[in-house]
Amino acid sequence: MTSSIQSRLIVSASVVLFCFLGLAGAALDTAYQKGAKNALYERLQIHLYSILANAELSNNGKLILPSKPAEPRFSQVDSGLYAYVFDDNGQLVWRSHSSAGQVDVVLNDLTPGEKFFKQQKKAGELAVELHYKVILENANGQSKPFQLVIRESTRGSDSQVAGFRTVLWQWLGGIAFILLIVQFLILRQSLEPLRKIVQDLNEIRLAERDHLDNQYGEELKDIADTLNKLIDNERMHLRRYRNTLADLAHSLKTPLSVLMGLYGQGDLSRKDMGVFKSHTLQMRQLVDYQLHKAAVKGHQTMAKQVELEPIVQQIIGSLHKVYKHKHLKVDVKFDEHIKYSIEKGDLFELLGNLLDNAFNWAKTELSVSAKVVKESIDSPSGVQIIIEDDGPGIAADDLASALQRGIKVDESMAGNGIGLAIVNEVVDSYRGTFRSEQGGLGGQRWLIFLPT
Repeated sequence: MTSSIQSRLIVSASVVLFCFLGLAGAALDTAYQKGAKNALYERLQIHLYSILANAELSNNGKLILPSKPAEPRFSQVDSGLYAYVFDDNGQLVWRSHSSAGQVDVVLNDLTPGEKFFKQQKKAGELAVELHYKVILENANGQSKPFQLVIRESTRGSDSQVAGFRTVLWQWLGGIAFILLIVQFLILRQSLEPLRKIVQDLNEIRLAERDHLDNQYGEELKDIADTLNKLIDNERMHLRRYRNTLADLAHSLKTPLSVLMGLYGQGDLSRKDMGVFKSHTLQMRQLVDYQLHKAAVKGHQTMAKQVELEPIVQQIIGSLHKVYKHKHLKVDVKFDEHIKYSIEKGDLFELLGNLLDNAFNWAKTELSVSAKVVKESIDSPSGVQIIIEDDGPGIAADDLASALQRGIKVDESMAGNGIGLAIVNEVVDSYRGTFRSEQGGLGGQRWLIFLPT
């Protein structure tokens, strides 16, 4: 079967249409045949009663019937309508003029007043016979039984049925043709939004438009919104990669110029070696930061939901081994089964850097909490994560610089100063907020909000 949705719908609907019209036609044909058959039986009974109404028994016991019955066809030879009267011995005592040469009637053993219909095929022609046994009585009280037989050919009713059948199937064929055209037009019109989406996507591919419109109907609105989000995500990722490469090239320009200058001096003094080492370390920090920045996947329209608490427990377990000499107390408070649509790598970067800082600066304890925030007039729904410690904290004046790449608030501590900057990049890529304040434990409190 063709892969075209329109073709499959038309074929499927056509099959249903033809099946319905075929069954309807067969039902109408059967009903008409049955009606024609019943009408034939009723006509035979009317002819029977017409003959009985004129039948009399004479004083000498003979049957008296008019030579010309009321029905003209009884007087026309080979008219297809015949009448016979037999006595109790099976002897023919009267017949219509139309029955000349046709006396091949097989009688049935009937009781008085009993009717019997049967079909007979004579000389290749199908006919229906009505047999009826009656007892006639004359004025002297003398009675005598007779059997009346009315025979009528079915060629008239068969011709009528054939004519009806021809007209019926002609009409049904015409109706089917018209309905197929209407069905094709309706399906084509109904699928127009899909063709419009394909056309708009092609225009987006050719950079002739930025996004899909939402004029595709309610059924396709969510699809259009999802595709627009995917397009925005891909553009955001591409923009991030380009910016990262541009930042890296720009950031390495000055250190490379310095190193190239030192390289041209020949012998290097101890001071020059210090400068060489400083700029080499700076280049390493820049490369690490930009690689982490480029690796951040950011908000994914179809990202799998990740449960937060197991990730936090895994990171805390690893950090306990690194900082086991500090014997820190960690308080973890999470709403039950909190999940968020985020890449696992991004979540490890986010929580790993903040928890590593908290373990590094904490004196005796730190806490991690997370809760679901419901949508309100002031803020959207999402997940809020709070990490705080009882360390010295960061001065308000140093907070802004702490979020910049390569800046360390305390140069005596190990690290390259890009952890908080990476956290800031990750949160920003998920359209969240990242801020800090003085914590209840006396140290730094980091608040992350990730909208859903």
